[in-house]
Amino acid sequence: MHVFIIGAPASGKMTIGQELSKLTGATLFFNHQPIDFALEIYQDFTEEMWEFVRGIYFSFLGTSARNHRSVILTGVIDFSNQYNLMYLKEIQNLLDDYHQEILFVELETSLEERLRRNRTENRLKHKPLKRHIEVSEREILETAETLQLNSQFQPNELHHYFKINNTNLSAEEVAKQIQNKIKIIEKGHTHV
Repeated sequence: MHVFIIGAPASGKMTIGQELSKLTGATLFFNHQPIDFALEIYQDFTEEMWEFVRGIYFSFLGTSARNHRSVILTGVIDFSNQYNLMYLKEIQNLLDDYHQEILFVELETSLEERLRRNRTENRLKHKPLKRHIEVSEREILETAETLQLNSQFQPNELHHYFKINNTNLSAEEVAKQIQNKIKIIEKGHTHV
């Protein structure tokens, strides 16, 4: 089973993905890997750059599915943007074509905790763009004002969805909850 961890900037997506990868053996491909690569080429957040990033995601996911490699993806979703929700559905459809399933995990994290996590050593080590603390803090504050970073309702077109408030949970605790949810889904093979 594949996992897509959705959350606001600095909600803990990558760190949870790292812990989940240790527990499950799935390959982690976090959202800043293709973004950092794309910015070396495009130098700015253009629509062309985002199209390139989406292409990398789909290519990686399709190749992994063909080779039966379980993956963990991460990303930021604006739940008020229909194109963002269609993107999640397209990912699910791609895996449906390979008769494989994906669990979408939405993280809900307080703004105060996200600002604290923005400065953690692990985040700064793996995300070069976030080393400019003032810029990344401004991004956290601006996106909190302008985007709907958490769902009000579970997107009903997604088969497997799990929302976790991880404000007061460690990455290890959240990864174990996700692992348990995967086991429940795999045992029942039903859409929950």
